[in-house]
Amino acid sequence: MKVLILGGSGYVGGRLYERLSATAAMQPCRMSHRELDTCDRAALTRALTGIDAVINCVAGDYRSIAEGARELAYAAQAAKCARIIHFSSLAAYGRSEGLIGEGSAFDPGLGWYARAKCEAEAHITAFALQGGQVVTLRPGCVYGPDSQLWVGRLGRWLCDRRVGDLGSAGDGWSNLVHIDDVCDAAVRALTLPVTNGCNVAFNLAASDSPRWNVYLRDLAIAIGAIPVRRVSSRRLWIDSAILGPPLKAFERLLDAVHLPHEWLPDPLPPSVLRLWSQDIRLNARAATEVLQLNWIRYEIGLEQSARWFLARHLSR
Repeated sequence: MKVLILGGSGYVGGRLYERLSATAAMQPCRMSHRELDTCDRAALTRALTGIDAVINCVAGDYRSIAEGARELAYAAQAAKCARIIHFSSLAAYGRSEGLIGEGSAFDPGLGWYARAKCEAEAHITAFALQGGQVVTLRPGCVYGPDSQLWVGRLGRWLCDRRVGDLGSAGDGWSNLVHIDDVCDAAVRALTLPVTNGCNVAFNLAASDSPRWNVYLRDLAIAIGAIPVRRVSSRRLWIDSAILGPPLKAFERLLDAVHLPHEWLPDPLPPSVLRLWSQDIRLNARAATEVLQLNWIRYEIGLEQSARWFLARHLSR
């Protein structure tokens, strides 16, 4: 099977490339990298010619996610690429709360990211309706080694005592899923029996993933960011609404002039505050039963995450 990974330089795509490379080492095949504008329909069509399946791990801005998915759907059909494995997100469910299955309604009203993910799913579903095969994966918060968002950034906030015990502001479910489980899901989706014209979706979240307050406390202890302080909702709001915008603006300025900004404190986005308090829990039973995922236990994922953080971040 010839597979193309879009977004192979990102967190999920890069780890998936390593996983497929290790599998390919046992077989006579060729692995290669190429640069590709995923919003360029003609370039995508050329890249997909002769490809059996494409895994869409593209992240980034609104255009990359939403418009990129539209161009991918057109290009895959033109190139006669039979299958798309599409990475969506928990964000597609927006402000929904409770136990959420794959058939739950989408909510694009929670910012640009949710809107982009919902639009991307619509474009990929259109490919399926034209006779293609689609497997859509909707992970929660992907953590583990190399996770900049849900290990690196959280760890830095904990070390700076900007977050900790959040009280009611941290009572939402974390919906954590280990990066290796995400990659397992994508690999198994490649050979999953899917009828032409169908889009089969799977939520990805480990059943033992805790509430945010528990994860923040456990991660803080594991990386030595103790004692874990109580952070009030008012302090969180000040950090996010007052300090966040200038930090983000300065970060963009440094990017524009190609200067490093690792020393700059991470902005605390309002979207993260909403997520920490949102009582949403992904039902991932279908992924367990159909994809036969053997979820990495929370204790193991936490230990791996803390070890990576201590080795890569505190040393700096």
